[in-house]
Amino acid sequence: MRVVVVVVAAVVAVAGAHDWGMGTCPRPTPDPDLDVSKFLGLWYVISQVDTTSTCLTMNFRQVSETQLKAEKSRQVLWLDSLKIKHLNNYTATIDIPDGNNPAKMRIKWPLNVAGKADFTVMDTDYTTYALIYECQQLSLLFHRKSAAILSRDITINEAEKQRLLQILEGAGIDLADMDAINHSSCIEKSEAAVNINIDEETIKKMMSDASTNIRTVVKQLMAFLQVADGAGDLANTVADLARRLASQESRPGSGDAVDLTEVEVLE
Repeated sequence: MRVVVVVVAAVVAVAGAHDWGMGTCPRPTPDPDLDVSKFLGLWYVISQVDTTSTCLTMNFRQVSETQLKAEKSRQVLWLDSLKIKHLNNYTATIDIPDGNNPAKMRIKWPLNVAGKADFTVMDTDYTTYALIYECQQLSLLFHRKSAAILSRDITINEAEKQRLLQILEGAGIDLADMDAINHSSCIEKSEAAVNINIDEETIKKMMSDASTNIRTVVKQLMAFLQVADGAGDLANTVADLARRLASQESRPGSGDAVDLTEVEVLE
């Protein structure tokens, strides 16, 4: 039986993929002629700000005229080092607030407690390369930003890469923070022993399950306090409470999946 796992520790590879800056977010120039339909589909991330992830890809799909979904898939370095075949999939919602300027968007990653961030497609030829930039204003004093060079293939022309890096430098990205992504040992989804899936539905289910579990524990605790009013009844009450909790843990379906969460602030 295949087990789908949402791993808490996967945050380590995610939360660092940003560069911090003082003041307001830079205003990168969006692609003035972006055709969203041509931009959709699978892109390989060639270089990204401050990441140790491998096999990093982004897959864009359109769900309405004003909204996209972006699925980021990666392999996490420390799980690679343990020889665990895995994939970490993380899905964001992208809004297109201005149809006359579609390259300037707003993105929301699950569990980003600070809300949406600016998401800009700065340059693309649709078939070879793309340059994306993300920035979130966290206060009047500082912001955090990320950027990535994308390719339709696992490699990119070096001259083109250098041109895109220069554009990013002009937009306030420190090139020393741009890390190359290794795509040499990637696995297919069917090969993964562990799938780490985070999207809005995952978060909703997690919160619902947590709420249900808390209510159950409170009810059991109240019953315990009501019955255990004497030392003679205490042992029996504890044993009864343990049996009830154990029976709930063993209900059908409780062992089919491990649903934890991934703590991500900005991706």
